[in-house]
Amino acid sequence: MLKGAAFEAHSLFGKNRAEMYACRFCGRVEAKPLALCPNCGTWGSFLPFGERDLRPKASFGPTSFGLLDGILGRIPPGTVLLLSGEPGVGKSTLALHVAGKLAFSGPVLYVCAEEKSEAVRERAARIGVCAKNLTFLEERLVGRILRAAEGHLGLVVDSLPMVTTRASLSPAGVAAQRQSAVEFVRFARGAGVYVFLVTHVAKRGLSGPKIVEHLVDVVLILTKSADGRRMLRVT
Repeated sequence: MLKGAAFEAHSLFGKNRAEMYACRFCGRVEAKPLALCPNCGTWGSFLPFGERDLRPKASFGPTSFGLLDGILGRIPPGTVLLLSGEPGVGKSTLALHVAGKLAFSGPVLYVCAEEKSEAVRERAARIGVCAKNLTFLEERLVGRILRAAEGHLGLVVDSLPMVTTRASLSPAGVAAQRQSAVEFVRFARGAGVYVFLVTHVAKRGLSGPKIVEHLVDVVLILTKSADGRRMLRVT
């Protein structure tokens, strides 16, 4: 009688391919769909073997998040990051740098929900962000944003409180922000797209990020000290 790993291997290779599951990113094959791929670290990536090639693929490759590389290390496709901070602390500037670095690895969509896209494009050029593979979109409806983001490596939304899933729903409301965040997370997992959400910290505390931080993978908090130095905390 086979036991342990030998039994598992025999069971796996004895199965018909149609009964097996494969990670759509790295191709690892398992007898059942795992929540987390042990090979590439991607959540929710296992599909029936025959469907794997029908879904978009992504890989770790040379992807770079610039200033965040030394803090976060290697980030799997489908990761959702939330950047928060008080108004004027430099969130949009950091988001532009991240988008520019990521765009060296593939197309990135930068959603301008607060400002005109031309103003954001000019700021990107002024701070030295290369706009190659970087598309700027003025949009506040989540559905339109997700359709535009199909086929991209990354999606940056600046900012989450300004977008909504329905035109009749107030963007800044708690329900609207949660619903929008859920849609972005679902899209990231399903399409294997990096999603970078920008939100605000109210002067009275962390009420903004607290609304959705349990839904995302990484929370980044940008602060500024009394002497003007900026610090980035990861939770």
